[in-house]
Amino acid sequence: EISLLVSKAVKTADSIRSAPGTIRIVSHYDADGITSAAIMATALFREGKEFHISLVKQLSEDIIKDLADSPYKSIMFLDLGSGMLSHIQEHLLDRGKRVIVADHHQVQGEAHSPNMSHLNPVNFGITENVSGSGTTYLLARALSPANKDTAEFAIVGAIGDSQMGSIGPDWGLFGLNREILKDAESAGKIRVEKGLRIWGRESRPIHKALEYSMDPYIPGISGSESGAVHFLQETGIELKKPDGSWRTLSDLSEKEKQTLASGIIKERIRNGEENPDWIFGDVYELLDKTYCRDANEFATLLNASGKMKKGHVGIALCMNDPKADEEVKDLLKAYRREIGKALSWANRHKKDMKITEKAEYLIAGDSIDEHIISNVVSIISRSGPDTAKPVFAFVNTEEGNIKVSARASDGLVKAGLNLKEIVSAAAEAVNGEGGGHSGAAGATIPGDSLDEFISVIENSLNGPETNINTETERDKIDSDGREKNEGNRGTEGNGTEERAAPGEESKAGAENQQKNEGKGLVRYLGSGNV
Repeated sequence: EISLLVSKAVKTADSIRSAPGTIRIVSHYDADGITSAAIMATALFREGKEFHISLVKQLSEDIIKDLADSPYKSIMFLDLGSGMLSHIQEHLLDRGKRVIVADHHQVQGEAHSPNMSHLNPVNFGITENVSGSGTTYLLARALSPANKDTAEFAIVGAIGDSQMGSIGPDWGLFGLNREILKDAESAGKIRVEKGLRIWGRESRPIHKALEYSMDPYIPGISGSESGAVHFLQETGIELKKPDGSWRTLSDLSEKEKQTLASGIIKERIRNGEENPDWIFGDVYELLDKTYCRDANEFATLLNASGKMKKGHVGIALCMNDPKADEEVKDLLKAYRREIGKALSWANRHKKDMKITEKAEYLIAGDSIDEHIISNVVSIISRSGPDTAKPVFAFVNTEEGNIKVSARASDGLVKAGLNLKEIVSAAAEAVNGEGGGHSGAAGATIPGDSLDEFISVIENSLNGPETNINTETERDKIDSDGREKNEGNRGTEGNGTEERAAPGEESKAGAENQQKNEGKGLVRYLGSGNV
């Protein structure tokens, strides 16, 4: 599958080389889209190609029509486009434009033209473990082996696209993402090590990082600042530096890290948590970045820049522009303030949430900005150890529509829930558009279709294929959102794996990943162009 995808990338690269004039690039405004733009900007610059980049929150027919009327002969879509093929055919290809799409979302519609180059892993049966920036990286790598140094952007994009997963106790990037990661390592751009999988290694004081940690969940500490402070004091870990500033996880010595990890495991054992030692994972350090070297936090910076309408700052950060370092500090503060205000509103209105047997619905209207609702619903969906129901949030958009953002725990996804299919079908039923992934999906629907949309969702959740008993699943899912090792459920994949004996599937899955991953794309592309 990967070899066929790479062959398609090589052919698509030829389309880029022959593309006439300045290439007009349109990419998504989140971390995945911004890193896609950074990858392609680097590759086109090396090819001597002129280009112009725009970042958008979604691709609409109106945007495509505007491109049709523009003087650009060559149009490139990154991290979007696959869901708008019919519109691309009608407004661009039929008018003689050259179009290149590098995307990873579900394909909708058709576009048949010799002037169309469409690169999407979905067309080759690869539906997960690769992001839009990963697809763009394949294209850039096919253009030139020199672009191997952009692999780090694809890793940041994948993390920003919530593609970190787990196989038993192993937590990190898998599949095609793992191949790209190997490229980033061999290019000297990323260092991988095992560590506590707690967000905020560089940006948060230790006690705040523990307080906000919901995956892994730490009983008595997660959600409690005083509990986190007391725990650290008992553990003997200093909260502040000699100069009075707060220490972060990255400031800890190796001995302190071991002490902290042991303390967290003991707390999880004491409170009967399943798999108490499943608190570690891959930590990705960006070796050539100055302002932020943690890949997870860097992805947050890019998301912040895009959603605060400062996407150019995110691209500049990727390119190590020193001017961006200062600008992003103020931008991040504003971003956090907006999320903080939104969460405060959501907490005050928890009693007003529509809660059914199968799901929870937050109807925010104009009270939460459409650009940050995805962040808010992600936090709400992980706001405690029990993640037995998917969460749907709704806000009004500038255009008078309703934006939908939905999240489900890993345990629910492994139990059979697929938000992408459910949300997409519900959106289509009300003349809207939806997409995403199994555990994280979104949609835009008409402003007067909220009740009908929720009704379709409820019917879908009660259907035979997604009829998940939430009380039963609460028992099956541990506090990390992972499914407990009970029964003979196979490892995550396409359903064709051998069934492992109880307790052995995590080991078997991890060993299988290690055998088939992590060798890098050199085995498909070689050290030079194919």
